[in-house]
Amino acid sequence: MTLLSNIEKIESDRLILRRMNRSDLSYFAAIHADVDVARYIGSGKPRSEAETERWFNDILASYETSNLGQLTIIRRSDGARLGRCGLSDAAVERQCHTGAPRRGWFFSAHVPAGIDYECVPELGYTLCKENWGQGYASEATRCVFEYARESLHFDTIMSVIHPDNAASLAVAKKFGVERVDSVEMAGRLFNRYHWPVKPRRSW
Repeated sequence: MTLLSNIEKIESDRLILRRMNRSDLSYFAAIHADVDVARYIGSGKPRSEAETERWFNDILASYETSNLGQLTIIRRSDGARLGRCGLSDAAVERQCHTGAPRRGWFFSAHVPAGIDYECVPELGYTLCKENWGQGYASEATRCVFEYARESLHFDTIMSVIHPDNAASLAVAKKFGVERVDSVEMAGRLFNRYHWPVKPRRSW
């Protein structure tokens, strides 16, 4: 596996994961408009082109502000786009005093003023429906997770997975994730899982 700094590109036997560019926008607009794909991500509703463009701009901004962001998954054999996988610049409320689940945001720039929060990279993956069931999600996830664990040394990496999304959870469980709580993101509840990262070195 070939790794470049700041998660610009990661390669495996079948895949190339690279940073998104403007040529990817229409592709992801089509994916996000698919009812079956949208069911378990964000609000759960298909996104308009304008909504996807706002999300896309947030991704590009996160490359600059945090060196994190979703990556476009490319199949090496023919150059076809398959979906996306990467570490998002996410944030979670440190404490909720009302007894309700804590709130989370997929981009720390979206946290409202006055909220005490912590930034926690969120490992997520979404593939075009035609590419489900072929092991691409697991391969892409392994690329990102191994890169993060070996090169970035985060104390915590999380994933938020809708309770009904059995396929996504099955991918994450291959890597030993553990459920820690539930968080409210994009107006609905997701189960939150922590990935088994190595402890940061102390000198």
